[in-house]
Amino acid sequence: MRAGRGPQEPSVRAGQGTRVLAARAGRGACVLAVLVTVLGAAWVARCPVEPRPEGAAPEVFSEARALPLVRALAEEPRPLGSPAAQRAVALLVERLRALPGVEVVVQDAEASMVDEGSLILFRAVNVLARLPGESADAVLVSAHYDSPEESPGAGDNALAVAAAVEVLRALSAGPRPRHTVLLNLNGGEEDGRLGAAGFLRHPWARDVKAFINLEGVGVGGRLVLFRASPGAQGLLEAYADAVSSPSASVLGQDVMASGAAPFYTDFEQYVGSGIPGLDLALVEGGYAYHTALDRPEAVPPGTLQHVGDTVLALVRRLSAGPLPPHASEAGTVTFFDVLGVGTVVYPPRVAVGLAVGAVLLFAGACEASRRRGLLSMRGLGRGFVWMGVGGALGALLPLLGAVLVGVVLGRPQGWYGTPALGLVTYGALALAGVLVGEAAWAAFTARRGAGADSRHFERWGGALAWGVCFTVLGTVAGVGVTYPLLVWLLGGAGALLVVARWPRWSGVALALGFLPGLCLMAQAASRLLFLALPLTGHLLVPFPLDGAIALLVALPLLAGAWLVPAALPWAEGGRLAGLWVGALALGGWVALALVTPHDAEHPRRLHAVERIDASGSVLVLQSMDGLALGTLVPGLTDAQSEQAQTERALPWSGAMPPVSGQEPGATATTASAHPVPTGQPALTELTAPRFTVERVEHHGAERQVSLLLSAQEGASLRLEVPREALVSWSLGPELPALPADAVAFTALAVNPPRGEWRVELRLRATPDVPVRLRASREGAVTPTLDALRRSLGPHRTGSFAASHTVEARP
Repeated sequence: MRAGRGPQEPSVRAGQGTRVLAARAGRGACVLAVLVTVLGAAWVARCPVEPRPEGAAPEVFSEARALPLVRALAEEPRPLGSPAAQRAVALLVERLRALPGVEVVVQDAEASMVDEGSLILFRAVNVLARLPGESADAVLVSAHYDSPEESPGAGDNALAVAAAVEVLRALSAGPRPRHTVLLNLNGGEEDGRLGAAGFLRHPWARDVKAFINLEGVGVGGRLVLFRASPGAQGLLEAYADAVSSPSASVLGQDVMASGAAPFYTDFEQYVGSGIPGLDLALVEGGYAYHTALDRPEAVPPGTLQHVGDTVLALVRRLSAGPLPPHASEAGTVTFFDVLGVGTVVYPPRVAVGLAVGAVLLFAGACEASRRRGLLSMRGLGRGFVWMGVGGALGALLPLLGAVLVGVVLGRPQGWYGTPALGLVTYGALALAGVLVGEAAWAAFTARRGAGADSRHFERWGGALAWGVCFTVLGTVAGVGVTYPLLVWLLGGAGALLVVARWPRWSGVALALGFLPGLCLMAQAASRLLFLALPLTGHLLVPFPLDGAIALLVALPLLAGAWLVPAALPWAEGGRLAGLWVGALALGGWVALALVTPHDAEHPRRLHAVERIDASGSVLVLQSMDGLALGTLVPGLTDAQSEQAQTERALPWSGAMPPVSGQEPGATATTASAHPVPTGQPALTELTAPRFTVERVEHHGAERQVSLLLSAQEGASLRLEVPREALVSWSLGPELPALPADAVAFTALAVNPPRGEWRVELRLRATPDVPVRLRASREGAVTPTLDALRRSLGPHRTGSFAASHTVEARP
């Protein structure tokens, strides 16, 4: 028997090798299945729902019934105070008054508020509708019907308005609700959330116990619940209970709180008055936001249906039962949907408990692995170090690639017009960085003479150790979007604990353990990218954001990128995988340097203001994406292009530079190198405001001055009085508190009363007091602005404004 064992040893070793290869092949198949599942789940979770036809039951929401109102509203831009806004009001009143049992009121709100030391006086027209319930306590649905001058505003915000009207129709077709339901279809949101501020002065506002605000920075996808007021855990739980196809993430709340997205909604007005509520918005398709592209035909089928289904289900839930009370617990309530199937909501104390549980589970898994000889504490330390190296390289390579293509080659933002190319390129660079770290680790291990198999569990443990660090930091900082990493850590640590008991299930455990966290991470990252990519085109930042986009792609990817070397170690297929990934990254990087960033569907944006006063006019141009202004505006001299490159805002006096194709000396009004872009609204000429000192009365060391002010319809008026001269004015009982560096008291009249506006000033006897009056209008036209607009061509768009300042010295 002893003599017969020798010849069998090669076959034994061969059998062991076959089992090892089979195990590694199984691990590779499981990891590949995970990656495919993650991408597929993230894609499915963002798709709209099936739209319902016009003949659907009366108590349900029908996209076909609501869509004609979207088309009617978005035929033209509807800026505050415009004839188009008046037509929108008449249309909404007509639709709402046709609903049985619904009270309709047109509120012409005149009010004031103080914002950053400036007194703001405004007029805004709101269309209010009330479906009475058994209780006067009301649930408010708010959406603004106005749009900016440069956009017909289908996604922002005609779609939400039409959805709200159809929701009220469906509610009125059913039994009387327990609580009253209110609609505030308001004007003036684009000018500073004025309609919402005006509604809060209406008697119906006193009955509001909860609100749902509807917004849009895009035209497609699903309606995303992205923000909740403090103490609104009950409202979030109502959303989770009622909405069957949810789309929700606290990520949006974190982004808004960080200041990274300088956008505001009517949400701030309602929360500031103490009303709890939820903020929901469309975030996909943001390239159309505030442009002529925001038209009804840009809205994909099913998007309006999802908006309506979500709002109707939530309003029905809130209006039918007890309204949720305020939560007293401070901190961020975490909320997110799970692949559009259900919603998870938990308070800060639960987040802390889950984080502590994850840390303990990780510690238990490491101890169990140590006892089975799978992972030593020294090996865990090596894994932590080398996984950190791979992660750092995975973040550094995309960042370096972005800097090289944007700064060194001078070809930034190639991803703007072709987002998929940016995602693939920066994702491949991130994976390449991880594989470079793996190659360095393999070389280090080979020099030590250690076996390659031990790295599998060291890699696993090291990745989890980094997960512990970031989960603890995020939980302590109160960052709600820590939830995908928390689920990733719980699943990965649990899988490691299972493998410590049954090592042969390593591949399956690796795949299933990390799958839930990776799906949630891919879902959150895709939402952020769908928002951020178009957003970079109108942030008025001083530099291109290639590096930021590269990191937004790379960082979430790193949580799953380490699974590739886990399935394909460097010496057993990893080297070939690295070559393929490197080739893909290089090819994508070259393509980013060659593609044109902008096209008709992804236009570049310009902000232009012509400022006119007694000394002449100055044209101020701003590139809204951080790219060189000289590449946006035709006809700039080299010196002006250099100034634009360094300052990003370029003021210069005199006429517009010659438009491409225009002969020197030709007047700007005749320049027409390109036709006005399709859908661009007609602009209105701005005339100078009228500023009359009606009388001056002297009272010792002070004098009373009566001013008569007026401006053309649609223009805003800004009155500036030097700080040291003003004692009081008739605009309010008290002067607003000014910031320390302010030199003048200002009063801004948005959509001021028609005709003349009388203002009384009490001034100190300071000689030669300059009182200025500025009229400004978005969308105003001057010969210079008209020539500039026509010169932009089909791949560029912009917002245009003019201001005219006059001065008196009473």
